[in-house]
Amino acid sequence: MTNPHQTRSVCICVSGDIGHSPRMQYHSLSLAEVGYHVDIVADQESRPHEKLLSNPRIRIHPLSSYQSIRCSNRFSHIPPGFPRIINYFFKILFNTIFLLWNLMLIPRPDYILVQNPPSVPTLAIVWFVCRIRSCKFIIDWHNYGHTIMALSLGAKHPLVRLYSRIEFNFGKRSDYSFCVTRAMKDDLRERTGKKAIVLYDRPYSFFQPITSIEEKHLFLVKLKSEYSQLEYHGQNETLFTRYSFKNDEYQMKSNRPIILISSTSWTKDEDFQILLDALYEFDQNYANKVIGTDNDLKIVCFITGKGPMKSYYIRMVEKSYSFRHTRFVFPWLSAEDYPKLLACADLGICLHKSSSGLDLPMKVLDMFGARLPVCAYHYKSISELVIEDQYGLLFNDSASLVQCLMRLLQDFPTCLQLKRMQTNIDSSFDGNDWHSNWKLNALPVFK
Repeated sequence: MTNPHQTRSVCICVSGDIGHSPRMQYHSLSLAEVGYHVDIVADQESRPHEKLLSNPRIRIHPLSSYQSIRCSNRFSHIPPGFPRIINYFFKILFNTIFLLWNLMLIPRPDYILVQNPPSVPTLAIVWFVCRIRSCKFIIDWHNYGHTIMALSLGAKHPLVRLYSRIEFNFGKRSDYSFCVTRAMKDDLRERTGKKAIVLYDRPYSFFQPITSIEEKHLFLVKLKSEYSQLEYHGQNETLFTRYSFKNDEYQMKSNRPIILISSTSWTKDEDFQILLDALYEFDQNYANKVIGTDNDLKIVCFITGKGPMKSYYIRMVEKSYSFRHTRFVFPWLSAEDYPKLLACADLGICLHKSSSGLDLPMKVLDMFGARLPVCAYHYKSISELVIEDQYGLLFNDSASLVQCLMRLLQDFPTCLQLKRMQTNIDSSFDGNDWHSNWKLNALPVFK
């Protein structure tokens, strides 16, 4: 029996990079804030938020990823063209060994909260450890692992079908489950018989609007020094802001270009061809007519993140398109700088398609936290998050995205529709942050 005076503990398990898992970072911060000790067992390929690293109640136990093992000197002789099925088998074997080892070595937690996907072998290992160590087994369903695998292999592939059976078999064995949409809750009830708790993503407190032009200017000056695409000849100016010595004030330039931003992990569930084609059409035929500035540079498009298809799309931008009024920046930002860039932007673009049709993109919540309207790719569950014409617009292809841009960017920087949407977002999300929502819906599970 647990000592009521002893600090209770939760293990957060991620078979992936904790730096790329904002929802699991937020779980950890919320648990620590209400007094729990948190052990995170995860890969640590990129740096998590400083609030996580500096919290005395949170400890990270880094996993060795299969990819890092393959790239080490000892295994560098393994050919890149290693047969997929054998490669996948070894990946599962390595992940099983390292994950099981770490979960058995940490102090016994009262709960293990595991992110899904990936499902195999993670769910089976966590279930086994929970039975051995008498912990509660909690799954946080972000999406379905078998639907992501189906993007590469096809839905009818034997491995995909086996993966699906394993995924939902262990889903049935969980003590509690969280999920990200009502649609996923209904689907899980049908597949597993379990009643999952809908825990909507909400922006964490560090995603906020920046109301100070001085703060925006100083951040943009920093970016100007780091990315050549943002170079500007004025010492106290950026492409977007200036400091006026005469008036002793910081100003937004009236002829500044629009800042578009899209965040991505550069995987197959986001088709950046849609964005590139739409921006090229807008650039060639509509930019001068729609955007009411005398600057030849009309749009600066930031595409943040890193992943397997990033270099492919960068080459495509450089070699396959001849933009006249649009400039691209492909930054990899720290966890502290990314919210600042969102707060400086004018419009967000989300290309997430959802392999299952049941999940929601966390990046849109981050944008809403910064009071940034969003154009999002339309699929089954997205309307649970992006209410059309209130928080943004939805599109199905490059042609409809062009129409969204024409509608929202008309007469920039006036843009009455954008300002109305910003007001709507502010009314809906002011005070409705991650921790408030988490305490209401998730905390009761851990009591």
